[in-house]
Amino acid sequence: MRKILSLTIIFVLSFCTLVHADQFSPYLDNYIEGYIKDVLDGTVQIEEYDGTLHTLNFSNEAIYIIDNRDAMLIDFKPGMEVYATLKGKKIDYIESYSTQNTGYIPEGSKVRSGTIQKIDRNQINLRYITGDEETFHTTPATQVTKNGQITSLNTLYVGDKVRFLFDKIDSNVINKIQVDNQYTSIKSLYKATMKSTDDISENISLVNLKTLKNGKWEKTNNYTTIPYNNEVPVYSNGSKIEYSDLKYYAGKTVYLVVKDFFGTEKIERLVVKDSYEYNFSDKIEDINFYSDKFELSNKKNISLNDGTIIIKNSRLVDKYSINSKSDAFVVAEGRNNSLSADVVYIYNEDINNSSIGQNYIYASKLDEIDTYSVKIEDFNVLNENEWESFDSEKDLYYDEDTYIYDLVNDKKLTIDEFSSLDADHKKYYGYIYSDGDRISSIYVNDKMDSLSRQRTTIGMVESLENNAKIGWAIKIQDAKDWSERKESWMLKKVSINVSIDKSLIIKDGKRIGYEDIQVGDRVYMVRDDIYSKVLIVK
Repeated sequence: MRKILSLTIIFVLSFCTLVHADQFSPYLDNYIEGYIKDVLDGTVQIEEYDGTLHTLNFSNEAIYIIDNRDAMLIDFKPGMEVYATLKGKKIDYIESYSTQNTGYIPEGSKVRSGTIQKIDRNQINLRYITGDEETFHTTPATQVTKNGQITSLNTLYVGDKVRFLFDKIDSNVINKIQVDNQYTSIKSLYKATMKSTDDISENISLVNLKTLKNGKWEKTNNYTTIPYNNEVPVYSNGSKIEYSDLKYYAGKTVYLVVKDFFGTEKIERLVVKDSYEYNFSDKIEDINFYSDKFELSNKKNISLNDGTIIIKNSRLVDKYSINSKSDAFVVAEGRNNSLSADVVYIYNEDINNSSIGQNYIYASKLDEIDTYSVKIEDFNVLNENEWESFDSEKDLYYDEDTYIYDLVNDKKLTIDEFSSLDADHKKYYGYIYSDGDRISSIYVNDKMDSLSRQRTTIGMVESLENNAKIGWAIKIQDAKDWSERKESWMLKKVSINVSIDKSLIIKDGKRIGYEDIQVGDRVYMVRDDIYSKVLIVK
């Protein structure tokens, strides 16, 4: 009896252990990240960031990458930070970056880390943590990785935190760019009343918390605490506030930018309001960097200062990222005609993220469809948020990696099926997303939509749902429609619902499904009323 009882206890404990491991294991997410504890006999022990240890085997087809180059298991050393994907309970891909082991970067090479300040075609200005800047150059061979995946130069933004890798120590031509995407985008812009600060716990207590939504401050919380420390830049009316003096500003209104840091909000910039607040949603007509002032369409002149929070493409940027003719939400303070900007939130989005990009959206008749080439006729191309028509022909090219979808029969087409459409002697039309003259994705239909009904819209995904009436749909907050008459982005007062069931959806230059869209994604779309035709996830 004692032996049976002991076996029962062991079984129960084992079952509980398995349940616990499954609850908190990486197997549910199919990836693991953390630090290598040990490598032994074809296995690796990885310590997750939360301290959990896992000993894992490798699949026969496992891929080993260090500094974006092929490696072997023996090259992975204890202490390395790693990211790995899992197939079942075995690793099929593992990558790491070595700063101390330069063997994977050619001898005498260099690495530069910082924030992108300016992109001008093949030139990128990088700002270091010291505040110094340096200009580097890209080539068509420059490789870009984001979230462990290779992507294009067009996915880079001003404000991205990056590492540049070079093959030669005396060269300014970038070999590889690694984008630190996790800590680049801001999570929220808040307005609140600062209740108190705690230097011991390094927390700031806030009441009456509001976030910017649909062009106005919307209340989100009565009370919250957010970590802060002496690394957080704090300003009031352009003057820097010392870390130890922030407690004296209790009861003041503050504006703060936060990012997500492993599930916890982290303050990136904080401004204490000193005077009377003014909110403007308007176009920046002109900007003078010598006097640090800009003029809005309403003729208001507003000063910039060292503490001004400037946001563009959901990234904190400097004043030189502001362009004349930009549409912006501005929070200013002061009296009468003496106004200073606390927040400048730039709305503008385009198909391409910078001048590097050569992506286009076409809507056109498909005049001739051959194997690997398409001639389009009387085509329309989206130019600065508006359809521009051309009564001419143009040759575009596609390949085995082009995504082709038949909207009539609701199915993906093969190369052979697509090229044989010409034999039907029917008219076909398409929405085309291209990289230069290469078709990345095309949605084919047997009729042409009325482009005069369509508009260009930008905003942020608030929710995603399968709607019984219109299929898969997204709710967009901070939505703005492009006005051809006013030549500006017109802010909508409420969130809008848009069907994406029949939409061509693009992210990082490739077609994705609706399931790949996430709450918080920025989007740029062409839509006909509530129906999206082309949706670019930024």
